[in-house]
Amino acid sequence: MSWRLSRKRAASAAILSRRGRGLLIRIGIAGAGGMAAQRCREFNASGTARVDGIYSTSRQKTALLAESSSARAFDDFHRMLPEVDAVVLCTPNAVHGSLARASLEAGKHVLVEYPLCADTGEAETLRALARECRRVLMTGNTIIHEAMFRYLVERRELLGDVLSASSRVALYDKALAGRWYMNRKELGSVFAGFHYHHIEYYRRLLGEVQWVLARDESRLDVAGGTLVMGHLSGATSCVQWYLSRSGSGLPRGLWMNGTRSSVTIISREPGRSLAVWNDGGKGREETIEDDWGVRGSCRDFIDAIEGRLDHEARLAADMETLRVGLLAEEAARSGGVLATRQSFAPPNASLP
Repeated sequence: MSWRLSRKRAASAAILSRRGRGLLIRIGIAGAGGMAAQRCREFNASGTARVDGIYSTSRQKTALLAESSSARAFDDFHRMLPEVDAVVLCTPNAVHGSLARASLEAGKHVLVEYPLCADTGEAETLRALARECRRVLMTGNTIIHEAMFRYLVERRELLGDVLSASSRVALYDKALAGRWYMNRKELGSVFAGFHYHHIEYYRRLLGEVQWVLARDESRLDVAGGTLVMGHLSGATSCVQWYLSRSGSGLPRGLWMNGTRSSVTIISREPGRSLAVWNDGGKGREETIEDDWGVRGSCRDFIDAIEGRLDHEARLAADMETLRVGLLAEEAARSGGVLATRQSFAPPNASLP
């Protein structure tokens, strides 16, 4: 028996023993930013888990989040691991892989904010390690629980066969200066980091991706770019995603055109979006109360730990979204179209 499996079985027995005595799953969170704070609130409100430890590279932020969450502050990630049953990684993308590996080797379940890691080889290594250790490894897929995504799924038949879709997100705020995701070394792939969100949308709504065409438009004060995807259904989609420390505002929009109808969804005010069907008018406009899916994602992780969710199937689906994002990065470097499946011949096109 490998040392990893022995260690895993001991950790698993400890969790089962705690749950059998009605005790909560102990969560350790790496990171002390906005997403980490949201995760803390949702886990602590779940009735099934509680946040016991907070680690980040900022002692001040760690202390503040630990105090507000009634958790213990750690200045060393590895010292936190023995004190928890599961780890949630809300850290810069560049360290996702190494921290996930350390957590799995310590016998912990792991939830990683997307993207899972920096490349597909590392993703496969992590998946194999999770299987060997018999632990849950998941990407923090908030997307499938978002109010806007659920709205589109529930009304999918109204659109008919979707012919095309596009979306644009542009966050302009001087407060972005100095944030880790404005640093390319910490962000990693622009398309796996930012566009991942709507790659997931369109994979689920339009079908699997056959080819990608991308351009990285990042420069001194802007991070982002344009991604075009061709889907097995014959539909095409386009995603533009930008962050800039110049200007202000968060204009967001999504457009879908089908054989029966079309819909436009735009940000209306903080916490609300407006859906306009066809040309709008009476009865053709609806307000969506924004919900970014963090609670649902936390619940999925708990369900996976307790055996109610097929986490391996979920991981496989999320790894495909990661693969498309990383392929888009490659397409941006090459300046041409790349097929996501070997049997498909991409159109002869390139971005100027």
